[in-house]
Amino acid sequence: MLGPARARLDVRVADVRLRKDLARSVRAGHPWIYGDALAPMSATIASGTVVNVLDVDGKFLARGLYEARSPIAVRVYTLDADEALDGALVERRLRSALAARKGTIDETETNAFRWLNGEGDLIPGVVVDRYAHVAVVRLDGDAVQALRADVVRAVEAVGTPLGITSIYERTRGAKGVLLSGAMPPERVSINECGVHYWVDVLRGQKTGTFLDQRENRRAIRPFCTGEDVANLFSYSGGFSVHAALAGARSVVSVDSAQPALDDARAHFTVNGLDKVPHELACADAFEWLERTHKDGRRFGVAIVDPPSFAPSEKSLGPALQAYRRLFAGALSVIMPGGILAAASCSSHVTHEAFMGVLADAGARANRRLRVLEVRGQPADHPSPPAFPEGRYLKFVIVRA
Repeated sequence: MLGPARARLDVRVADVRLRKDLARSVRAGHPWIYGDALAPMSATIASGTVVNVLDVDGKFLARGLYEARSPIAVRVYTLDADEALDGALVERRLRSALAARKGTIDETETNAFRWLNGEGDLIPGVVVDRYAHVAVVRLDGDAVQALRADVVRAVEAVGTPLGITSIYERTRGAKGVLLSGAMPPERVSINECGVHYWVDVLRGQKTGTFLDQRENRRAIRPFCTGEDVANLFSYSGGFSVHAALAGARSVVSVDSAQPALDDARAHFTVNGLDKVPHELACADAFEWLERTHKDGRRFGVAIVDPPSFAPSEKSLGPALQAYRRLFAGALSVIMPGGILAAASCSSHVTHEAFMGVLADAGARANRRLRVLEVRGQPADHPSPPAFPEGRYLKFVIVRA
């Protein structure tokens, strides 16, 4: 069964020419070409059209998909003039991406991971996440919709050894679409580093949950043993479960969505953690921190993993201010010698800016900080060296 867009990729090819000399950047692996870098075109090109990108001298440089309504006019798929942008390329890239995960995912304890990471796996705009027997697809932008049928066929062909029986597309601002196989259940049972979770692939955050924090959830465990732990923006309690499994004395999960907290409670139960004191606080994180500070309550560990405060470059200034306020508030409820694990998932916030925010938050809270670990997204979320936009996740563990 294939969803609404059955047509294969349109094989017509047009030429676009650079007016800026970006050849070095493109050859180094940056997958985006902005519209203002292209010379004026004599004819209109539809989104989803395969285009040959010519350099300023008119020589072939790359091949990609054209996007008519985005500042990113071309997403690059190949630098090989002899490699067609077709279904065969899509299947090769999916096979290559799966092979690249060997050694990074222990299948005996983890059956949920990012199989295809868009630009990082040389298929810009296409994400495929595996949740046990379900493959969840996300297609970003108009142009990449032309690849939908080829992506489905490739997942069907390559996903058999993984036991994939459902292919489901998550779309932004709209109901998802079943692309192939059986309709996924409302909750899919997965294992992550030996921990059991239920994931809502139909309506959950991102494609169901935050797979990119998997290794960071495990990394926080050594700091939680015997401590009172606060997990802010807890969602379904991923960090909370790992803290409890590590022997935390107590855990507080703070989130503004009660259904997410209900899932967190269920995750404690399914992992045999009912005897660990686990408080569920349905509250705004900023307000909860202010009340907790006034009440004099303190924690040995605070984990702060907020949603993106900077979805665009324009929002960067206010976002940095929000991070400063948030992390200073978290530091105010951490005991001397305690741990703050701070995260940002915005690509617009650079590593340097994030470290600066932490330093400012420490000064605001009158706490001196020692950086213990600097982490990012796991190996199943790769990015090209020449594509800093792909290294979006910052996760820093500091002792206050």
